[in-house]
Formats: sequence, structure tokens, C-alpha cells
Amino acid sequence: MRSAVPPPCFMAASPAASAAGADGEPATGSQVVTIEEYSKAMESVGVGGCAYPCGYNEEEGGWVSVILYLQHQHLGEDEAVKARYELALLNHAGEAIASIQGLYTFSRSRGWASCLLVDSEDLQSSPLHLEDDTIQVRCVVKEITALRSPPPLHIGGLLESQVGVDLVFHVGGEVLSAHRCVLAARSPVFMAELFGPPGKENAATHVRVGGIEPRVFSALLHFVYTDSLPEAMEEGNDKVAMSQGLLVAADRYGMERLKLICGDVLCNHFDAHTGVATLDLAQKHGCHRLKNTCITILKDLLAGVAP
Repeated sequence: MRSAVPPPCFMAASPAASAAGADGEPATGSQVVTIEEYSKAMESVGVGGCAYPCGYNEEEGGWVSVILYLQHQHLGEDEAVKARYELALLNHAGEAIASIQGLYTFSRSRGWASCLLVDSEDLQSSPLHLEDDTIQVRCVVKEITALRSPPPLHIGGLLESQVGVDLVFHVGGEVLSAHRCVLAARSPVFMAELFGPPGKENAATHVRVGGIEPRVFSALLHFVYTDSLPEAMEEGNDKVAMSQGLLVAADRYGMERLKLICGDVLCNHFDAHTGVATLDLAQKHGCHRLKNTCITILKDLLAGVAP
């Protein structure tokens, strides 16, 4: 999955489908795309070509890639649409021979997703393509929920300026400062640890934190003050590892909204390499929605490789 400025699209997923269907049911949209002269397209377009018969980039080279793109002109800056998609390669009779499923959260800043459909060599050596060198791909997109983010907190500058800090955390050899009242207002665990029961307030100004990486705890503090993930985390290559660590920290400090956000990130970056670890994490930390999503996708992946 990717989230950046979208390239030219092979397939557009336009849920006018961000509007609910009849009786308030989530909207579902489907589209069948026909690709004629597939072999010539592979030779002439190559990796990164606008139809992506050979993959969107070098990492995906050798795969037929499908780009899902949300026409998000109707979305506000603070809105998002979570959708489940299913892509299927059809045979001569219009039956699905190969398919993939997944979840993705679309927004203005995350408006498109790249999906690997089928290995090009497998496609060429199998009877999947039509006799006239034409293949068909069916896309079904179902909106799961439309999300609206609450207004962000506007006290991030307070953490950056360090004005009035009255608490110092020692985390893995690093020192991070914060305001105990802000932390207590955002976390019931911080409230209990920093203030204690009435009449027995904890006056400590230095707190040692074990079991959490400094960069993860720093991201936790950033979320406490801004209600958002750090930009460096949004753009980093280790987004999955950071989200896993931050989910654990969020569970430790009773920050349910942060747990849900981390769960969404892990859902959107779920693959065969991270699947088992993510499922284990979801089970240990009571992330029921993430756990159910992991089980569903893992079953689909296993079904795809079964003989």
C-alpha cells in the first residue's frame, strides 16, 4: 500500500461510494476493466507505465499492479473513508481465478493504494488470459465507515517550547520533558501515576520509563499534545515497527484512540511478512477489531496458496 500523490490510474475506485446506500447500508461499487493486447502492453509499457502491467515500481516489477484511487473532492480535510476492496482476475466465463482482498483508509492525503494482483509469469504461463490476449479484472469496493477526525489539539507548541514543563522522563538513556497536567488529562494511567489518590499526590519530578524505545515514547508525547502522529512517522520506512511499538505504549497508558489509529495503520500495511506478528500483538493488547481483520486477511492469503 502507498499513500502519496497518485500516479496515472489503471482503475479508479470512485465511491460516490462514500455516500451511504439504501436504508443507511454502506455503499458498494464494482467495475470490470478489460485490458486488450496484454502481451504488447507488457513489452511497450514496462515497469511504472500508466497501466502497470509489470508493476508500479521496481519493487513490484513482475507483478500486474492495480491502483485504487478515491475521487476525494467531496471529502473534507478532516474526513476519511475506510473501505474493503476485492480484486479478481476473471477467466473466459467471467469467473474469478485469482483474487486479493484488503482494507484501506482513504483521505485527501492518502488518496490511493497500489495492490499486487498476480505474478506476470504465472499469468503468461497459465490459461487465465483470454484467447485474444485480453484479460479482465473486477474490482469491488465496499465502504466500511466514513470517519471524521475530531478537531486537533492546538497545544503542540507548548511541548516544543518546553515552557512550564514540570516533569522529566528518562527513557532508554534519553531525557524527555512534559507537563504533568496535560498527560493526566489525556491518560488515566498517567493520572494515577503522576497524581495518585487524593491526599497522596505523587510529587516526583523525574520518572524512569522501561520497556519503550525513546522514539516511541516521543511519538506518544507528540500524540498527547497534538492528537496526531508525528510527520516523520507518517513518511518513514519503519512505519509498521513504529506503529507496533506505539500500539503497545498506547495500551500501557490507556489511550484507546491511539490504539485504534495504530491498528488502522497496521491494517493498511498488512502483508504475509507482518501478519503473524500483528495478529499476536492484537491478541496481547485487546485490539479486537485488528485481530478480526488479521484473521480474515490471513485466511484469504492461505486460501490463495492452498493446492
